[in-house]
Amino acid sequence: MNLDKLIKEKKTQILKLWILKFTNTYPEESAQFFRGGPGQFANPVGHTFRSNLDKIFDELFMEYDSKKMQGLVDPIVRIRAVQGFDPSEAVCFVPMLKQSVWEICGKEVTRQDHISEWLDFIERLELLTYTSFDVYMRCREQLWKQKAEFTNSRTHKLLEKANLLKKAGE
Repeated sequence: MNLDKLIKEKKTQILKLWILKFTNTYPEESAQFFRGGPGQFANPVGHTFRSNLDKIFDELFMEYDSKKMQGLVDPIVRIRAVQGFDPSEAVCFVPMLKQSVWEICGKEVTRQDHISEWLDFIERLELLTYTSFDVYMRCREQLWKQKAEFTNSRTHKLLEKANLLKKAGE
């Protein structure tokens, strides 16, 4: 049996461990809520995490499509960027997948005939890491741009209110 097939067969266990590791980056009460709180409308952040991690897992076994992967990573990374996570913390879910796969399938991976397949899997995770980091940086740039525009707008309104702005031609 090849390694990808083994990993896919153990998806439920791996996904459960991966979500546990990921949500443990939050305070305990939040982590418990995100892990299995009510549905999509009562717990949109937890639903986004669980749903997108599941889709990312499946997508890793397809031909790598950067645009599709960006779309799957974006909601997770965007939430973490808005929450103020550092870049390494925002994209920590990628190495956590590797750890989860290793914990569930490690004995099989160490078999000599799976080493090259493991390296291929790691390479896919590296691509996912790069994609995740790019998405994080775009989100942070967008946040800073919005903050700068808000500050400029507020300053302009204050200057107008204080009659400190001169009209063009005066």
